[in-house]
Amino acid sequence: MEFISIISIIGTVIGLLAVCIIALKHKRNRYQKFLFLVFIFSLTYNAFLTFLVTSGLLLNYPHFYRTASPFIYCIPISLYLLAKAIGKNQDAPTRSDYALFLIPLLHLIELTPFYFQNSAFKLEHLGNLTANPNIMVFDKVSLISSHWHYLFQFSLGAILMTITFLKTLKYRQNPRGNSRKRKLIWINRISLFLGTCFAILVLLLLIDPENLNIYTYGAFLINLALLIVFLGLFLEPHVLYGTFHSGNLKVRLPAKGGTTGSLSDQDLAFRALIENFFETEVTYLEPSFRQADLATHLNLSRNALSAMINSSFKMNFNELLNEKRIDYTLKNLEDTKWEHLSLEGIAREVGFKSRTTFNKAFKLKTGCTPSKYRTTQILE
Repeated sequence: MEFISIISIIGTVIGLLAVCIIALKHKRNRYQKFLFLVFIFSLTYNAFLTFLVTSGLLLNYPHFYRTASPFIYCIPISLYLLAKAIGKNQDAPTRSDYALFLIPLLHLIELTPFYFQNSAFKLEHLGNLTANPNIMVFDKVSLISSHWHYLFQFSLGAILMTITFLKTLKYRQNPRGNSRKRKLIWINRISLFLGTCFAILVLLLLIDPENLNIYTYGAFLINLALLIVFLGLFLEPHVLYGTFHSGNLKVRLPAKGGTTGSLSDQDLAFRALIENFFETEVTYLEPSFRQADLATHLNLSRNALSAMINSSFKMNFNELLNEKRIDYTLKNLEDTKWEHLSLEGIAREVGFKSRTTFNKAFKLKTGCTPSKYRTTQILE
């Protein structure tokens, strides 16, 4: 048990570090960032509760009892939805996504009456926790016993991780793909490991759980999975920080006084990288998006990025950003989610702070104003 306690506290500390980095530095869109945070925080909180149980400290802090249970549901659900969001470039959940998060929410509601009980009441349920940690598996503090919840949690985890693994398996055929593919490859590996852990735990619960030290096995597997996930994060920093992987592109600033001429191989490679960024990311639609943010995504200095944009696109960063925002506008102008928006509302939706700037960029791209373009589209 001491070994598991050590793994748990190490996992908790590393997990908290990862949560802070994601919260402060991660560059994905808000929905994907939220899912990533839920996944890492759920793993971290389970590690923390495992530490309290295996060290016996839970007896001193009984109010933490059963608080990790809803987060066990969140681990596979959030990773599954994250893979789906990255794969489809989602920036908001669908109805089915909301439905999945109803599962841990309903479990939380089910446990709420127990959470409001006093310490003495909770200590009665804990009993001799140090000698028998299986109390955590077989107690009944809600409508459904913990044993059945664990069985459903691990079964759901095995199913969702299997689906995630199969759906992301194709991305491993081209490991040198763009940043989006590399993130999905990371998810593919993690889902395989987590799915295996969940499947083993289901088997242990079905075989002879009362005679097996099921909680010890479960705690070991979950914390081992946590350490593997965190190790993978720090070995793949572009996943942790949400940065856009620029591969082995070596940026050389143009010689002073030199001419750009025709596009070189480096220019073409950089242009493809930038185009891929605007196709797979949506952070540039936020009004706060700046050249420094793109430079961070591409792991380049601002000077190098500016020089490469000038060389590859024959325009500056703001001109390129406005053009890409207008491209996104044209692509989504007939979408039903925009049908009730005014032109000023659409301008804000794609990152413009003023309608004047939006109109100017739109006319530069299409040759007419947004209102005239929209009227023409309706008449057609």
